[in-house]
Amino acid sequence: MPKPLAEISRSYQGPRPQVSVVILTLDEEINIEAAIASCSWCDDIHVLDSASTDRTAELAKAAGASVHVNRFESFGKQRNWAIDHIPLKHDWVFHLDADERFTPELVREIDDVLRTDPPHAGYYVANQMILDGTWIKRSSGYPAYQMRLFHKGRMRFSDHGHGQREATAGTLGTLRSPYVHHNFSKGLDDWKRRHEKYSEQEARQIVDAEKRGEKPSLAAVLSSDAIARRRALKAIAARLPLRAPLRWLHTVLLKGAILDGAAGIRYANLLYWYEKRIAEKARVIRANGR
Repeated sequence: MPKPLAEISRSYQGPRPQVSVVILTLDEEINIEAAIASCSWCDDIHVLDSASTDRTAELAKAAGASVHVNRFESFGKQRNWAIDHIPLKHDWVFHLDADERFTPELVREIDDVLRTDPPHAGYYVANQMILDGTWIKRSSGYPAYQMRLFHKGRMRFSDHGHGQREATAGTLGTLRSPYVHHNFSKGLDDWKRRHEKYSEQEARQIVDAEKRGEKPSLAAVLSSDAIARRRALKAIAARLPLRAPLRWLHTVLLKGAILDGAAGIRYANLLYWYEKRIAEKARVIRANGR
């Protein structure tokens, strides 16, 4: 039986940055205890559950986290709900998913950064994606950044595709150290179920952008900002014919997924399937005019 968080925290010897952690969950009994255990440095851990039907909430409470429930509509709305409704102890907040884990290096960097009292609204953090026990560094496009560490008074989120984008007038920074992402911890069937839903949302985002006449700017494509450049290139790729085989070739040959071994090729194949579903659903949405 896993040790309770209080016991793990007492034995923790590293830095303790003044950060509240919010873990988003839905039927995550297989992951939640390990996610909370990776927060042993934190004195304010919250689980925001989307009405799980398994033992997620029970296990989270037993591990020492505060549990809150809100029906999931979208990632942007869920993250904003956490800011607005959870009694967060600290001004700085880190949003973690249940299949993600802090590393000692990331905790140390967060502590170092926040000791300077930074003026930023938030910080992008990359993830180390794990498949078949292997870090698929090249095939996953590392480093791919998301807004995870932010000041609760300076940050909001807006929906974009199946995920979210940061909505703030403040400046943004980037952390060097990643968190670990066990994206396939619940098996391939679960991954495909989730991405079947995500493909619908991505397809609608693409068609809506077309209707609004949105096009990525040349300045964004050539930007020195890796995040802006990645988003612009993604918008261009969404308009290309044969996007699925092109994504596969790009992942395997240009990114070097083949150097990640069998796990890298397997992930490239999954991306091919995902991109194909997005393209198919976008065609249906355009044909139906909705």
